[in-house]
Amino acid sequence: MKRITLIMLVFLAAQTTSLIAQTDTDVVNFNAILAEVFDITVTSGNNQTANFDTPTTYNVGIDAVGTSTITVEATNDWDVQISAPDFTDGGTNIIPINNLGVWCESTGNNAIGTEVTCAYTTLATCMGLTIADQMLLDHGTGTNAGDALDNAFNLNWTMGTLNGSMNTATMLQQVADGTIGAMGTYTTVATLTLTAE
Repeated sequence: MKRITLIMLVFLAAQTTSLIAQTDTDVVNFNAILAEVFDITVTSGNNQTANFDTPTTYNVGIDAVGTSTITVEATNDWDVQISAPDFTDGGTNIIPINNLGVWCESTGNNAIGTEVTCAYTTLATCMGLTIADQMLLDHGTGTNAGDALDNAFNLNWTMGTLNGSMNTATMLQQVADGTIGAMGTYTTVATLTLTAE
């Protein structure tokens, strides 16, 4: 009887070990898809107003109309061009767009002069806008890919100041010679175009 009990215990132990040792596996497959990302955002200063309401503003312009802040988020190197149509009063009267000027400064980790270049970094050297795209921020040395902390910039607006490549006639001269046809409110929209390099 002891022998049968011992054989039964050994048999049950073998059965239990066999059940415990059984395992099964399966897998989950993952794909990571990295698409190129290029995003430019005007984070503040979307609306700007230049008030010409004194002889001084008509004769020497407005140095500091305001500032627009922008960020660029890009997985590759990039550049930014800018253009705008002439100001219009909604009718036939215009203000030539090169009366509007802009100059840039970096507020992010990518500095102008290294990762990014800009030929317009002071009021004296500002860019007069044109109808056609012009290079505003270009790829410098190294890489300028990065996030909004890397690529943050101020665009400083000026109007009628004759600086840099801006119109060489004062706003008063343009009113007097008929280039600017009437008093009133004129509008335009500047477009910033981000391009991968």
